[in-house]
Amino acid sequence: MSAPTLRELLPEFLLDLAARRGRSDPTIEAYGRDALQFFASLEPSGGARSTCAAFTTTAVRTHLAALTNSRYARASIDRKRAALSAFARYLVRQGLLPQNPVAGLRQPRPRRKLPTTLPESELAAVLDAPCAADFPSLRNRALLEMLYGSGLRISELLGLRPVRMDLSRGLLRVLGKGNKERVVPLSRKAAAAMREYLRARREFLDAHRLPDGGALWLSDRGRPLTRFRAFQIVRRELLTLHGEKTSPHVLRHCFATHLLDHGADLRAVQELLGHRSLSTTEKYTHVSSARLKQAYAQAHPHATRK
Repeated sequence: MSAPTLRELLPEFLLDLAARRGRSDPTIEAYGRDALQFFASLEPSGGARSTCAAFTTTAVRTHLAALTNSRYARASIDRKRAALSAFARYLVRQGLLPQNPVAGLRQPRPRRKLPTTLPESELAAVLDAPCAADFPSLRNRALLEMLYGSGLRISELLGLRPVRMDLSRGLLRVLGKGNKERVVPLSRKAAAAMREYLRARREFLDAHRLPDGGALWLSDRGRPLTRFRAFQIVRRELLTLHGEKTSPHVLRHCFATHLLDHGADLRAVQELLGHRSLSTTEKYTHVSSARLKQAYAQAHPHATRK
């Protein structure tokens, strides 16, 4: 009997993450994508599928180095390393690997980059532009307003349910990383956009005689909106501002940076973002400082000497 391939073993590992480790759905999905990316690096020609024998320290180090050279963010590489380490530990427990090839491995760390943000005036121009009254347009506008108005991660927004929204009081109960719940305020514009979208959502379901499955965000066909489709929507809506690299997370960066620009307390921003560590939130202070220095250099007559 031939040895199972890594791809064949992956589903059982992901089930183990959910059942034994209690990991959240977004984490399980991310670990699955990270593992498949690693498998692809082992099979560049699309030939025979790799077995556990190919899961070596050298292979992991080569993969992580390639990601570093591709300018992946340090946090992304750290997560990918954690995913591979968790998979390796599972294989060790199953007796399929003698030891964890990722343990003790220090991957090359890319230079920390400041979060990408968009200028307030340009972002406001997009969000204040007239919006069509059809279902997709109202959904897209509500999606942008919620991401920017509450600083949610895309997984948190897609997992939001109507019962967790109090539009009259402007509050959301958000289930974040580690299944930790936090209360997040909702801007007036976001609340208004959500009311319009919920009305259009109900009319859309009734017009197409579709059952309400409970998902808040729906595709143009009435199915739950996928993460990939949400990325496409945000990228297209903000294309004129930041080109192809714009993502839902950029709006989260804008939420935090613009709050700090206007004097918000750092710990309050930490709570709003759902960060466990204040050091994670502190990166946004560097963005604000950089913008202040740029404004000073451009405006103050003694900032530079001719």
